[in-house]
Amino acid sequence: MSVRVCLDEEKSRIVVECIGQVVRREAGWAAERVSELLRSQPVSGILIDANQVEEQNSPTLSSEMISSFLLAMESTAPIAYVRPARWTQAYYNRVLNAIQDSRAPHLAMFDEIDAATDWLRNAAAGNAITG
Repeated sequence: MSVRVCLDEEKSRIVVECIGQVVRREAGWAAERVSELLRSQPVSGILIDANQVEEQNSPTLSSEMISSFLLAMESTAPIAYVRPARWTQAYYNRVLNAIQDSRAPHLAMFDEIDAATDWLRNAAAGNAITG
C-alpha cells in the first residue's frame, strides 16, 4: 500500500505518508483511518506527507482525491499538507485551483516537511484537539 496512517512518536499528531501512485481506494482508506484516530485519540493536528507522490494522469484526479479527503474530515484539527516534490508548478497550481472550494481554513500547504511541522506546532498552540 502506498499510503500509511499512524500517530507520531509522541502520539500527539496523525501522520499520513504517501509514496508513488496513490489510488482513490487508498485515499479513501486513509480518510477513514484518520477519522477513526481523530475520534479515539487526543491529537493536535494532521500531517500529510505527500512529498514522494507521483503525478496522476491529471491534476483533476489529484484534486478530487484531496477534496474528498478534506470533505471526509469531521474535525477542525489543523492539517498541514506537504506537496509532492515531483509535481511541476503548473500541475500543482491546477490542483490548488481545483480544490479552492473544499479547502478548509485549517489547511495549509507546504513545500517542505519542516515548515509543515513548525506550522502544526504553532497552530496547535499546546491545545489538544479531540475528534
